[in-house]
Amino acid sequence: MENNVPREKWLYPDRCMKKWLGWILSDHSTYMEEAAISEQPVLPKLEQSQETISDILEDAWQNAKIVAVQVGTPFDERLLPDIEGAVIGRWDDQVYLQLKNGDTQSIDAADIRNVQLLNPDRWWALE
Repeated sequence: MENNVPREKWLYPDRCMKKWLGWILSDHSTYMEEAAISEQPVLPKLEQSQETISDILEDAWQNAKIVAVQVGTPFDERLLPDIEGAVIGRWDDQVYLQLKNGDTQSIDAADIRNVQLLNPDRWWALE
């Protein structure tokens, strides 16, 4: 539902969108800064065997440890930033992590290149 009030009945002289341009530019600048950081190339870590990855994930799950998972597919040369979280389960070929913000993310086990244990005190302190 749209409520169009004629300009002569406005309570004060409004400059329309001119007052919002500073906010829009500020939001756009912030977005561009975050995009530049997230688009920086990620250095590949040493590719681990599936057995080593499975052992680290099992240890992290049983002992409530935090892991950093580097995911990479054979078809894509560009690697994504590490996914950090607590291992909360595994079903079929999916590994489930609880991220710092409380969300749950599933990762295809075949796409995992490297897994590292993180210091939980430092991980929770970052934000």
